[in-house]
Amino acid sequence: MKLAIIIHNIADTKLIDEVLNKFNVKSFTRIHKATGKTPDCEPLFDSIVWPGYYSITIIEDVDNQLDKIRPEIKQIKENLRVKDLKYLEVNAENWI
Repeated sequence: MKLAIIIHNIADTKLIDEVLNKFNVKSFTRIHKATGKTPDCEPLFDSIVWPGYYSITIIEDVDNQLDKIRPEIKQIKENLRVKDLKYLEVNAENWI
């Protein structure tokens, strides 16, 4: 099985949710509050100095929809110029 891992600014959660709803994604996990930094963007450490944080959405590709989801996320990143949006796919072996 494949997993998609989408790291996104909390402010962009609605955009990610629209993609999940569009394809009726039934199986995902969200890590609501993650901090860090990425090239060409201000760090997000949820502090007074570096306000804001990321959210991580992990999609289990049980319905083989990543081929449809991937271009949608790419479009958000490129057309809306969301620099700190990251999309990764990994093969999940030994799934229990």
